[in-house]
Amino acid sequence: MDAEGAEPPLARTVAQAAAGDRAAYAALVRQFQRPLFAFLGRMGLRQAEAEELAQDTFIRAWQHLPRYDAAQGAFSTWLFTIARRLALNALDRAEHQRLQGGLDLSADDGAAAPACDAPGPAQALQARQDGAALQAALRRLPPHDRSVLALAYVHELSLADVARIEDCTPAAAKARLHRARERLRQALADASHLPAREQA
Repeated sequence: MDAEGAEPPLARTVAQAAAGDRAAYAALVRQFQRPLFAFLGRMGLRQAEAEELAQDTFIRAWQHLPRYDAAQGAFSTWLFTIARRLALNALDRAEHQRLQGGLDLSADDGAAAPACDAPGPAQALQARQDGAALQAALRRLPPHDRSVLALAYVHELSLADVARIEDCTPAAAKARLHRARERLRQALADASHLPAREQA
């Protein structure tokens, strides 16, 4: 898809990185860091956790890149599979800690979704409030619902890619996505009926 004379296509950049070319791998990181961080944010992870897991994902991908096989799937699919596994493990640990220590991880603690351009203070405040409500609603969903929802919003991934990452058929991924969207809608609707002090 790249024009003549443009940067090398993704496959060539991946091959160069797999051969140990750090500059090529840095190009891959630049290309995928925003969508990867957005995916982790949509998994309901707090900003610091999402940053740490994104870094861990890129480190693991670099370590295992020589074993990446393009015949098994696109680089983006492979990369997001690593991120998904790390995110689910982090969510499992957080849930275990919550059950052990009685922590309320569903409450929002100022976590922010990935930054976006805001035209003014009022819009920025509304965006922050909407983002906090969405994050709180996501945290009420089971991790596998969060995962399929988050993957569906990664522009680099098709439904077939999402199905491959989720280890299911495209039809099953579509059904799971529909169910997860309904659950998220319900969680947001439930949250909108809470008294203001409980939503804060």
